[in-house]
Amino acid sequence: MTADTAVLTEADLEPGGPVSTETWLGGPALSYPNRPTSIVAVLDRAVRAWPDAVLGIDVATGASATYRDVALRVEATARAIRSRGLVPGNTIAVAAGNSTGYAVAVLAAARTGTVLVGLASRLAPAQWAFMMRHSGVRWALTDVAHAPAMREAATAAGLSDDAVGDLGAATGDPAEGWRWTPSELTDLGVDEATTYQVVYTSGTTGRPKASQVVHRASIHSAISYQRVLRLRQGETTAVLFSLGYISAVHAHLLPAMLGGARCLFLDPTHPRSWVQALEEHDVTWAYAVPSWWLLALRDGRLDAEHLPHLRVAGAGGSAFTPPLLAGLRERLPRTTLLNVYGLSETHSPATLLTGDELADHPGSVGRALPCMEVAVRDGETLADLPRGQPGEVFLRGSLVTTGYARDPDATAAAIDGQGWFRTGDVGRLDGAGYLYLLDRAKDMVNRAGVKVYSAEVEHVLDAHPAIAESAVVAAPDPVSGEKVAAFVVLAEGADQPTVPDLRRWVRERLSEAAAPSVVTVVDELPRGGTGKTDKRALRARLV
Repeated sequence: MTADTAVLTEADLEPGGPVSTETWLGGPALSYPNRPTSIVAVLDRAVRAWPDAVLGIDVATGASATYRDVALRVEATARAIRSRGLVPGNTIAVAAGNSTGYAVAVLAAARTGTVLVGLASRLAPAQWAFMMRHSGVRWALTDVAHAPAMREAATAAGLSDDAVGDLGAATGDPAEGWRWTPSELTDLGVDEATTYQVVYTSGTTGRPKASQVVHRASIHSAISYQRVLRLRQGETTAVLFSLGYISAVHAHLLPAMLGGARCLFLDPTHPRSWVQALEEHDVTWAYAVPSWWLLALRDGRLDAEHLPHLRVAGAGGSAFTPPLLAGLRERLPRTTLLNVYGLSETHSPATLLTGDELADHPGSVGRALPCMEVAVRDGETLADLPRGQPGEVFLRGSLVTTGYARDPDATAAAIDGQGWFRTGDVGRLDGAGYLYLLDRAKDMVNRAGVKVYSAEVEHVLDAHPAIAESAVVAAPDPVSGEKVAAFVVLAEGADQPTVPDLRRWVRERLSEAAAPSVVTVVDELPRGGTGKTDKRALRARLV
């Protein structure tokens, strides 16, 4: 598969561009027919079209890199990967803040047929170690801020000291005289269905699953975003989400490369510094979870006067709330608002809601992308339900993953023989095909866009010496949308632990987001007819 610079045209990136039906995951899938064959092909096309345009700007250092610079660094990093004896299918871990170097690592993994695992900074080293063991990491890259935790995790995962390297050195400037050469990926046994990255997403069992990120789905995701964003040379997209997650690459890096735009890589500690970066760098496209936007609205500079270049402002993770929508409409009247619903397993977007649709369909997360289908089914019989009736949301199309790495059982449970992916979300479709999310069959807490799974928190709480049993549910929160609420039964004779003690216990083993904000001691947990914990009753207590 050779990098193709001539297939994709501007007509393909128009909102009404061509769509065809192909076979994907065993079933018919709506597809963009004139697509690049890999994300490396996207880079090759961009280097040829805009070699001297800026692709990456690192806010932390002020350094910038052109498309040619990035391509040469990808080539140098690819050679470093091969020099360590890594071959297609081997895995590389990265724990670092957003930077051009991180983006280079993602592209270099794709260039060599290796697989990149991003380790989220919110997680504890023990979780990193599990991911590294599970995915078979051979080389780990990190920056100064994450180096101590990375070395702890690498040791726990059984890696030697020399298997941990500096991300900046590994993805830095190439030696003089190197040249970018388009990728001949067929020589590596790589095709559109090849995995170049995995993103860990926890399931209801509490065991993280590695959702496979594949070229074909990534290309369809990028084109879907670009058809809406219309990014161009001289415009800037602010990369707030970590490059180890799904949205940073698909909502920012790849669409920017399709249009010759630049990426602003940043790791803000507060919405105030984010708004400042949007202003200072004339950002065109900004994307965040709704709670981040709510906090950002407290900054007086989040308005049309200070952000005149902000064409599109997006939110994902949940629908726009009326106060958020009203605030953004008042402050940014000339900015197009975009609501996105998707998952790691759909390479970011699955449905979109934009423009006047937000007012006409309040609470909706939009309609399916041109290359996706949405169905609402009975969770047990899997029969399609009539419009308006709530049920489990299923998705099919060219953005759906091939499955979970090293977990065929989870893959078979999530994707059927016709390519339908079972989301675990509960929703309904109206007569015009707009999707409304109602609940989560997976029993997840959505804390400011961070997914916290009850089973994981319960497992950690149950290991506390003072706790005999626990149950975790979502409690409403005016800032983060939801917060973690825990109901605990004390072990016989145990002293009641304090809330700070339990928060610290969970934080050290999972993450800050997973630490419970509300802890209620009960004599026993309510049970349903089958003996399972009745979480509906627990949620009712919170209300």
